[in-house]
Amino acid sequence: MRWSMACTARWIFGALASVLLAVRVAAPQSVSRAARPVSSPADRPAEDTIGERLFLDTRFAQFFAAHMTDVNEPLAQGDPAVATVPTLTGELGGPFAGESVNCRSCHFVAEFLGEAGGGNRTYADFARRSRLPRPQNGFTHTPRNAMQMVGSVDHRNGPSVLHSDGEFANAADLVKSTITGRNFGWAPEQYREAIAHIARVIRGDDGSSEIAKESTELFSYGQLFLAADPQIPPDLRIPRVDRMDVKKATNQQILALVAKCIALYMEGLRFQQDAAGGYIGSPYDLFLKINLLPNQLHAGETPAKYARRLRTQLEALRAPKWVDDTHGQFRYHAQPFKFGPTEFAGLLTFLRASGGPKPRSAGNCAACHPPPRFTDFAFHNTGISQEEYDGVHGDGSFVKLEIPGLRERAQHYDLYLPQTRIHPSASERLRHEAVASHPEYADLGLWNVYLNPDMPAPQPKLRSILCGRALGCADEETLRKTLACFRTPTLRDLEDSDPYFHNGSQARLENAVEFYLRASRLAQGGKLRNPPREFQAMSFTQSDVDPLVAFLVSLTENYDDK
Repeated sequence: MRWSMACTARWIFGALASVLLAVRVAAPQSVSRAARPVSSPADRPAEDTIGERLFLDTRFAQFFAAHMTDVNEPLAQGDPAVATVPTLTGELGGPFAGESVNCRSCHFVAEFLGEAGGGNRTYADFARRSRLPRPQNGFTHTPRNAMQMVGSVDHRNGPSVLHSDGEFANAADLVKSTITGRNFGWAPEQYREAIAHIARVIRGDDGSSEIAKESTELFSYGQLFLAADPQIPPDLRIPRVDRMDVKKATNQQILALVAKCIALYMEGLRFQQDAAGGYIGSPYDLFLKINLLPNQLHAGETPAKYARRLRTQLEALRAPKWVDDTHGQFRYHAQPFKFGPTEFAGLLTFLRASGGPKPRSAGNCAACHPPPRFTDFAFHNTGISQEEYDGVHGDGSFVKLEIPGLRERAQHYDLYLPQTRIHPSASERLRHEAVASHPEYADLGLWNVYLNPDMPAPQPKLRSILCGRALGCADEETLRKTLACFRTPTLRDLEDSDPYFHNGSQARLENAVEFYLRASRLAQGGKLRNPPREFQAMSFTQSDVDPLVAFLVSLTENYDDK
C-alpha cells in the first residue's frame, strides 16, 4: 500500500514525540510519489515498498553507529548535520532533527510546503551543495548539487549512467556508494565497518519503528527479506530469487539486497504518465494533447528526429488551442496553469537550431534536452565550471589552467583524481569548487571518472556514450573531450529542483537561461575551453529569455502521490 505520513512519524520518533506531534500533526504530506500507470497498489513491487522504508531509515549513518545504544532505540542526541536544512536564503528546521542522515536528507518532496524559503521538491534539496555529516578530505559539503531524482533513473534504449559525473553504472551501485560513503559520514577506510553496521541494523531491526508501522506493517527487515511469515501480505512478499535469511547471509549480501530495494524505489519515481507511457502532467503535455500533437517517439525513432518532427508540426499549426486554468491548476505553485502564445514562442526557440535562409531565434536546446524526456542522458560542457573558476580567478583563467594528460594523471592519482577506497588520500583537486587561495582547485566533471581505474563499472557505458560506433576512439583525445562535462538533467518540473547546474550556481530559471546566452557567445567567440558543438547552432538574444523561461515553467506539474 502507498503511504504518506511515514516521514512525519520519523520526525516524532524519540523522547520529544509528544511535543513534536503537536507541532507537526497538521503538516502537509511528507512522503510523495509520482502518479504511475499502475492498476492497483498490488502492482507496486514489494522491494519498491521496502526500498521506500530503507530510503527513509536514519540508522545507516556513521553518526548513528557511533552514538547508538541499540539499533531499535532512538539516539539521545541527533546529528547536528540534520538539525537544519540550508537554503539560499537561510535555514529551515530539519525534518530529521534528533536523528541521523538518511537518503531523504538531501532528497526532499513535500516536507517544506508552505514554508518561506521552502516549497515542493522533486527529490532534491535547496542548497548549492549539500552539507556533509562531517568534514572529510577538505570537504564540508558535497562536490555536487543534489540532482532531482524523479525521472533520473528512467530506463531507455542505449547506455545510461548516473550522477553528474557518470560515476555509477546503475542505481544499485549509486546506493551502495552513498550509504557506505562520506554522504553518510563514512570515511573510505571505514568501508568494511560501514557494511558491517548496515548489516547489524538489518539483522537487529525488530520492526517497532513508526516508519515500519506506516510502510510495512511492523514487520522487521529480517521478516521481510526472508518472506516466510504467512502473515506477510502478498504486496510485501519479495520474489523468491531475492529472499534471504539475514542471520545467515553475509554483510555484502545484505548490502546488495538493501541497495536493490532502494534502487527499485528510485526507479519508480517518475513524472505523471498514462498507460502508454506518454507524459500527461504539465501544461506543455496538455497543450500537445488538445492540439493532437505527438507526445511520444515512433518505433525506432530517435529523440532528435522526434524533436524535428514535433517542431515541423508546431510551425505548421495555424490556430493553436491554448491551455488555461480550465484544464487544471497547480497545487504547489502560485503561477497559473497555462500554455499560451509566450510559452509557444519559447518552445519554438527551444526546438530550433540556427541556420537556413531566414534568421530566427534558435536556442538549439533540444540538441541536449530532446523531448519528451528533455534529456539525452549524455554529457556536455556547458561552461559552468569555467564561469565558476573565472569568477574567482579572473576572466580567461580556466583556459590557462594546466590539466594533466592521461599518463600523468595515472602516474599521480593522489595528486589529481577523486578520493576512493583504493586511494583514500587522493586530493580531489579537480573535482572541487573554485577557491581563491587554491588556484589548483577546479571542477572537471566527467574527466575525473572516465578511464579512472578505481571506477571500472561505468567505463564500458561511458565509452559507448562518448564514442558511439566510432572506430579508433583514442583514449587521450576522448579524455580531453570530457573536460568539464556533466550529465544532462531532465528539464521537467524544474521549479522544484532549484538551484540549477551541478554547482547550484544559478538560483532562478532566468539566471540559467541567461547563462546559456553568455556561454554560447563565449564558445562562438573561441573563448570557451572544450566548447560543445551544440553551442554553434544557438542564436538567441535577451528578448528570447522570457519566452524560454515561460516554456520551461510550463513543464511544471503537480508532483505528488494523489
